[in-house]
Amino acid sequence: MKRHKGLLDRVVCFENLHAAARKALCGRRMRSPGFEFLLEMERELIELREELLSGSYLPGEYHYFQIYEPKCRTVAAAPFRDRVVHHAIIRVIQPLFEARFISDSFACRPGKGTHRAMKRALFFARKYPFALKCDIQKYFPSIDHGILMARLSRVVGDERLLKVVEGILASHVDYVRKEWPVGGDLFDVIDHSVGLPIGNLTSQFFANVYLDALDQFVKHELRIKGYVRYVDDFLLFSESRCDLRRCGEEIRKFLDSLKLRIHPDKYRLTPTGLGVDFVGFVVRSDGRVRVRSSSAKRFRDRYEKMCWEIKRHRRKVSEVTRSVIAWSGHVEHAQSYRLRTTVLSRRK
Repeated sequence: MKRHKGLLDRVVCFENLHAAARKALCGRRMRSPGFEFLLEMERELIELREELLSGSYLPGEYHYFQIYEPKCRTVAAAPFRDRVVHHAIIRVIQPLFEARFISDSFACRPGKGTHRAMKRALFFARKYPFALKCDIQKYFPSIDHGILMARLSRVVGDERLLKVVEGILASHVDYVRKEWPVGGDLFDVIDHSVGLPIGNLTSQFFANVYLDALDQFVKHELRIKGYVRYVDDFLLFSESRCDLRRCGEEIRKFLDSLKLRIHPDKYRLTPTGLGVDFVGFVVRSDGRVRVRSSSAKRFRDRYEKMCWEIKRHRRKVSEVTRSVIAWSGHVEHAQSYRLRTTVLSRRK
């Protein structure tokens, strides 16, 4: 596999840094801290360039906060100048990995997304009678920094850039996993930093790099044609239940090498005729697609709350309109006319 050199020079190229800053500023030009960065953009970019080239760049501290939909998660917001660095790095190295990724991985990639993932799952559901649904337990907090760096270094041959990436990874650690080598004694323990922050652009990309090993294993070792993955949620399709059970056990063993495990409550072998739950939709072998009931309920509850806030002048109508348009555009990819009519006709 070819390793690419001189990548840091491309990252710190002023044109690349400027394009990265503009990308990071999207939707944040009139809000702090994006506005402050914009006012001093040239000086900020020059300082970033000098720090990256000299090896003195250090990521700042994250701001952590909770989100509660669809479930409680801790999200990390990096300082704005760090987000510029993240965009600058991804702009350079993502194309190098894109050529190696399989086409049936759909998360956080150009030209992909949830709707295309759903349509690909629907294609396989119409073709195969059985599906195995898997989800990796606590995926982002379980990513081993050492294994990730090893996979990145197979393509990234610039030691200076790898050092910057190591600094980004070291800025957030969920826990340290201890390992004792075979034949060693009690004091030969090796510490492994584990975990990526949810919210970083780099985390989304690194998550794809990490599980590309699984994609290649499923496609080239197990030779499964019906396979779709979105982040840590993936489906296998087959003509045979026995084949899927066997593949499921092989995948469990393979994930051990990545220090990952399948969520025991989200490992399901089901006939495609009964429906396969994936990326917020349920696809069926007869071609029907419906919105996952829990997703519909979440929006219904949120819509009723927004209507209640409008009546009490706590929210603008324009905000609700944008939310409704976005949701309607999303669920239109399923047979959802009755659902949209029912949800949007309810008021509090």
